[in-house]
Amino acid sequence: MTTLLKVARSCAAALLGLSSACFAQDAAPAKPLRPASLYDFYSELNVVDTAMSPSGRFIAAIVRRDEDDVLVVLDLSSGKREVVQRVGWEEAGKGLLLRMVNVHWKSDERVLLRLRVRPEDVRNFFTVSETKISKLGDRMFAIDRANGKAVALLGENRNAALEGAFNLGAIGSFLPNDPQHVLMVVDGFNGASLFKVNIETGRGEQLERPSENVQAWWLDVEGTPVVRISESNGTQKLYRKDAEKKWRLFYKRRIKETDEDSEYEHAGASNQPGKHYLLARPPGRDRVGLYLYDLDKEEFGEPLVEHPSYDLQSASIARDGSRILNYCYMAHVRICESTDPKEAAHLRGLRKYFEESANVYVYDSAEDGKSFLLLVEGPHDPPAYYYYQTEKRDIQQVGSSRKRLDEVARPSASVITWKARDGKEISGYLTLPVGAAADASKLPLVVHPHGGPEARDYLKFDRWVQYFASRGYAVLQPNFRGSAGFGKAFAASGYGEWGRAMQDDITDGVRMLIEKGAVDASRMCIVGASYGGYASLVGVALTPELYKCAVSIAGVTDLDDFISWRKRNWGSDSE
Repeated sequence: MTTLLKVARSCAAALLGLSSACFAQDAAPAKPLRPASLYDFYSELNVVDTAMSPSGRFIAAIVRRDEDDVLVVLDLSSGKREVVQRVGWEEAGKGLLLRMVNVHWKSDERVLLRLRVRPEDVRNFFTVSETKISKLGDRMFAIDRANGKAVALLGENRNAALEGAFNLGAIGSFLPNDPQHVLMVVDGFNGASLFKVNIETGRGEQLERPSENVQAWWLDVEGTPVVRISESNGTQKLYRKDAEKKWRLFYKRRIKETDEDSEYEHAGASNQPGKHYLLARPPGRDRVGLYLYDLDKEEFGEPLVEHPSYDLQSASIARDGSRILNYCYMAHVRICESTDPKEAAHLRGLRKYFEESANVYVYDSAEDGKSFLLLVEGPHDPPAYYYYQTEKRDIQQVGSSRKRLDEVARPSASVITWKARDGKEISGYLTLPVGAAADASKLPLVVHPHGGPEARDYLKFDRWVQYFASRGYAVLQPNFRGSAGFGKAFAASGYGEWGRAMQDDITDGVRMLIEKGAVDASRMCIVGASYGGYASLVGVALTPELYKCAVSIAGVTDLDDFISWRKRNWGSDSE
């Protein structure tokens, strides 16, 4: 995309802000940024959630104020914004907190709003009185955009499946071909069940009876359950309906133990009968790709999309199953691409607009692909929502997730690589303290290995990293061997290497920074959680000369007990 996107990036006032707007093409002069505090990173949300209507004309957003949440609808055709619903935080009763948490569009005229009630002090969850406990949990409401009238979905139903169902806010399918209904997943005392719910009356019809071990379903574009997923004794099982409409087992795997088997993640239904989009790594493939899976034949076929270097992380499919909207993978930032050349060009332009240093999530989009709602965040970009119109090539900020973060100075981060002692190429990220020059030297260092360990770090707005950098530390985040996202071979190279080659990769990265003069060898600490906590403890045990301190948060400390726990929970063949 060659045409310059409109509106300066520094425009911090939100279109949905109730006191100010940012319709002008040029932003107001930026205020000097102040040092960040811990409170800034964990301050209350401002924009909680957003959604774009199917036509792309409206944006709905949950805006959090001092004592209430409001649902605001912005008409992009006129610029008019209107508060459609409001809830006070104390309206659920003394000691309880009522919040808006999610918003969706069923149609341009109907908004789906999810509310949540929890104890004001979460430590009191198990001491809530019987009269209040029935108020806890999530509820979904259908809101008429024009008049704000709200209907509680499943609010009037009386069904054994609803007993103990604290979450009545989970949408299973928006049923694009049925304007009056949605499918809702209900998980009560008796297990998960499926209801078809009328958005005008709130009444629901049970389609699938509750079963204790059932976790989810694959649904076709009409909302018919075609695959049922259950979990028990560390094993996940997938069933599909046979010719007699009975559930028949066709696939099973150990939970999180898929070393020798296909990896399944349902991305969406296809409008081709019997076919579904899956993110998967079939046998013999190194990376996760996107496939059109033939359920009747139980065949993957060739990948529709497969990246040569990275596993696909997600894919968005049109509600009617007619096309792939976009697919995303994690390079060093999140890259979303499209199979449509014009849409792909716009996505490339958006990444360039954010200087290739932020994660640009396609959070929602219009059905015609001409308008995108974006969530953008990165080391230098606190999370914020934007919308982009392809015909105008115009981007506007909707609002910041935490507006206090717009006011604070932020660090810089870069990709670094090094050779491990056995020659293996390792990558990671070096965040410099706020105000430090790119060629700064002798910086104090916090080494921050990720958990998992089959996970990974990438360039993002990480609150821990941001806080360390705001206090004057450089931060190293190594993607040691065994990390996910770089293909099966790279992940498998870490198997059996806890405290060995995986730890060497971290150590070699630290020594590389010392040799370059970037960090001060006398001022280094290693901090991590889960596997990162284990790596922190091993770091000071095996290389005590490197670190002045170590912090292990929920770290693994007894490997024998850890392996026994895995066998109990994930099956006796865990190794």
